[in-house]
Amino acid sequence: MRILHVFRDFYPPVRGGIEGHMALTCRIQRRWAEVEALTCSRSLSSRVIERDGTRVTEIGEWGRFQGAPIAPLFPWYLRRVPADVLVIHVPNPTAVLAYLLARPKARLVVRYHSDIVRQAAAFKVYRPLLMRFLRKADIILPTSDRYLATSPVLQEVREKCATVPLGILPETFQDPEPARVAALREAYGEPYVFFCGRHRYYKGLEYLVRAAKAIRARVVIAGGGPERARCETLARELGLAIAFPGELTHQELVDHLHGCALFVLPSVERSEAFGIALLEAHASGKPAVATRLGTGVEFVNLDGETGLNVPPRDAEALAEAVNALLADEPRRQEMGERARRRVQTEFHAETLARKELALYLGKGM
Repeated sequence: MRILHVFRDFYPPVRGGIEGHMALTCRIQRRWAEVEALTCSRSLSSRVIERDGTRVTEIGEWGRFQGAPIAPLFPWYLRRVPADVLVIHVPNPTAVLAYLLARPKARLVVRYHSDIVRQAAAFKVYRPLLMRFLRKADIILPTSDRYLATSPVLQEVREKCATVPLGILPETFQDPEPARVAALREAYGEPYVFFCGRHRYYKGLEYLVRAAKAIRARVVIAGGGPERARCETLARELGLAIAFPGELTHQELVDHLHGCALFVLPSVERSEAFGIALLEAHASGKPAVATRLGTGVEFVNLDGETGLNVPPRDAEALAEAVNALLADEPRRQEMGERARRRVQTEFHAETLARKELALYLGKGM
C-alpha cells in the first residue's frame, strides 16, 4: 500500500506540531507501507529530498498568503505522485484547492488538526470549498472528541469522523542528563516554571509574562517565533527576570522538562487544538497549567488529575494556579506520575499510528 501525507511543510526543517506529527507518523508507518510526503519548498524550485528517512516531494511556491503557500503546480503533483491513500493534514487551503482541481482517485483521509481561526474574513470565501472537500473524504480524523464536539465545521460532517489523538514516543523523554539538569536548576533557580514552543499569536505568552510578576518562581520561556521579541520587550518593560533560552535541541528540551517544577501552556485561541507540548511535559513526569479553550487541550491536560486548567487571557488566574502547585510538592508529584503513566498508555505514537493505518483501510469505524 502506498500512502501520501500532504501538508505545507515537513519537520525537519520546519518546527511545528503538525509538521512534527506528520514526520513521526511517516517514520512509524514506513514499517507497514510505502510512505511519502508532499509539501511546499519555501522557494521557487521543486525537488525530491529525503527528510528523516521519508521521501518528500517539495513543490515550488511563489510565496504565502495568510500562511497558505501559493503553489500553482500543487494539483499536478498531487495527481502525479502515486498513492493508494491520500492523507491531507488540515488546515491546508493549498492542498484542499489542489485536491478539488486534480480529483485524484486515491482514498481520501483528512487529518483534521484545527479550524481556521485567525483568517476569519478569508474563511467566509474559503468555507464552501472546504465543506465540498470534506464531504468527498472517505474518513475525517479529528484529534479529540472535545474538538469534534466544538467545531462548527466538523459538526456538518460528523458522520465521517473518527477520533484519533496525536501521540509522541514517551521513551524519548526518559533520559535527562543529571549534570545538565542540576546546572539548569542552579542557573535558573529552583524551582522554575517552564514553557517551550513556537512563539505564535495563539500561545498567549503575553499572559505568562504578565503572570510572572506574581509567580513565586523563575519563569523560563524557550523556543522562538514571531512573538518572541514582543515578549522579551514586555518582560523588560515590567522589570521581570524571565529567561528566554531560545530554540532547544531535543536533549536540551528533555533536560529542561526534568529540571522544572511544572509546565505552562497559556494558549488563548482554538488554534491550540491539542497541545503536543503538554504530552512532552507529561512524559517527563511534570504536571501542567493550561487554559480552557474548548479544544483537545482539556483532554490532554485533565483538570485536577494531570494539572490545572484556567480561563484564557487571565494572568491572575494563571499565576494562582501555578502558585497552588508550587506550594504543594506532593500534589505535583502525584499529578506528574499520573500524567506520565497516561501518556504511555493513551498517547504512544506507535499505537496511534497503527490505529490510523487501520482507519485508512476502512477498518475500525
